[in-house]
Amino acid sequence: MKTILRLSEVDDTVRQTVGGKAVALARVARTSLAVPKTVCVDAQVYDRFVEITGLRARILMEYERKPFDEMRWEEIWDTALRIQSLFLNTELPHEIATPLREAIGREFANDPVVVRSSAMGEDSIKASFAGLHESFVNVRGIASILEHIKLVWASLWSDRAMLYRAEIGLNVSTSRMAVVVQELVQGQKSGVMFGVSPTDESKAVIEAVYGLNQGLVDGTIEPDRWMIDRARGTTTSHIPASREKMVATKSKGVAVVPLPRRMRSQAPLGETEVREVFQAEKALENVFGATQDVEWTYRNARLHILQSRPITTAAHLSQQDLRPWYISLHRSLENLQGLRQSIENEDIPRMVRQAERLAEVDLARLPDEDLAREIRARDGIHKHWRQRYWDYFIPFAHAIRLFGQFYNRVLKPKDPHEFAELLPSKALRSVERNQRLIRAAQKVSKKSKSQRGTKARQSARSEERSDVSRALTGGEDS
Repeated sequence: MKTILRLSEVDDTVRQTVGGKAVALARVARTSLAVPKTVCVDAQVYDRFVEITGLRARILMEYERKPFDEMRWEEIWDTALRIQSLFLNTELPHEIATPLREAIGREFANDPVVVRSSAMGEDSIKASFAGLHESFVNVRGIASILEHIKLVWASLWSDRAMLYRAEIGLNVSTSRMAVVVQELVQGQKSGVMFGVSPTDESKAVIEAVYGLNQGLVDGTIEPDRWMIDRARGTTTSHIPASREKMVATKSKGVAVVPLPRRMRSQAPLGETEVREVFQAEKALENVFGATQDVEWTYRNARLHILQSRPITTAAHLSQQDLRPWYISLHRSLENLQGLRQSIENEDIPRMVRQAERLAEVDLARLPDEDLAREIRARDGIHKHWRQRYWDYFIPFAHAIRLFGQFYNRVLKPKDPHEFAELLPSKALRSVERNQRLIRAAQKVSKKSKSQRGTKARQSARSEERSDVSRALTGGEDS
């Protein structure tokens, strides 16, 4: 069986090894809609890689250190970091790299591509992995493409992907990953089309930005938004964006750049294009039998469909679905700089002052009514800071983790936590306390060893005296 396939060779018979994204692209390619040239790397290649290199056993050893549902957030992230580091530091064996190099080279040569995930169970009607696995835009050169295939495989083991799989009941330990390598369509305007609005089933939603789609998908660029009446196909409202930036390609990867001033006063789409995008989604609804979440771009006035997935309704997901929250953790540099200023200069000082004021209250002396009022007030304070923690502190901590991920990808250190040595730190009370505990434990341990050593020496001397005694008295050991 072939393990590297063109879209013309992909159909439902290979869904279990190429994934839902690849099958969906193949079906779109059989319509009149334009689709980028695409090659699918079957999940059997992933299986061979983890078997030949011994990674499968090492992955399971890391993953099964502790029951997943007992892990704290930071433990899940550390597990992901260690597993992904295994991929970064493991070379592709010759028997895998050679056929990949030949097949991808024939299709793309030195053309820029997008390397996307196509995991088993991804983009089905019951689950949407949108935003959970990695996609890499503007990858150039065969060696770089092969390296980014490994990075996509590694993203199968990101913290958010593992959490979501556990959440919807998929077997994480047997998960596998196919990869889609796709021609980069450098569109002048791009967006997403939701066949049905999450807030109003009578409406569809189009979001569009200038440049590439990545800025819209990761939340870096604010999109223009159109609400469409599904029955009539007419625009009911248009909410313009500030239109100051766009995502464009550079020599490698992409960058956020200023939007030319002449474009800032004009929406990315005209009314004709809005209708064309809406009609494309309606056509895909007929193909797939379900409303679609469509990613698209315009290059030289021609609409290209980059991917299409069924919209996953809330009824299919656990009430505790954390995927949108995980995706929201990805912030722009400007946003993170603002978070740091807020946390360091406002939140932490306020928290310390509030804790000191609370500590001054002698709860034991309060009458019952005042105590009840104080408890209610403290409950409100706790809720406030817990929400602040989720909205500000966790996204900022996640940014540091993303820095660690970037550091590991570039330098591939043997120790996946090496990046932490570069982080500036100040004396913290909690660290001070922990260091005192460590010193106390070391002192107790040293004293315990000393006592054991004394007993051992006493025992040895006792045995020596017995030996001498037996020798002097003609015992059997003399």
